[in-house]
Amino acid sequence: MEKEIIRFLVEHREIIEKLHNGTVSLIGLSELEVKAVIRVFSESTEPLGYWK
Repeated sequence: MEKEIIRFLVEHREIIEKLHNGTVSLIGLSELEVKAVIRVFSESTEPLGYWK
């Protein structure tokens, strides 16, 4: 189930902003889990220096 959620969020990045605003929710996840998802997906996605 977690893999499907991650795949969906990667494909639909706009959902992260809606989660942050509280206009959508993820059924089956606690408030703490949702906050963790928002934090992880909101972090910088720039490649690390050694990948350049």
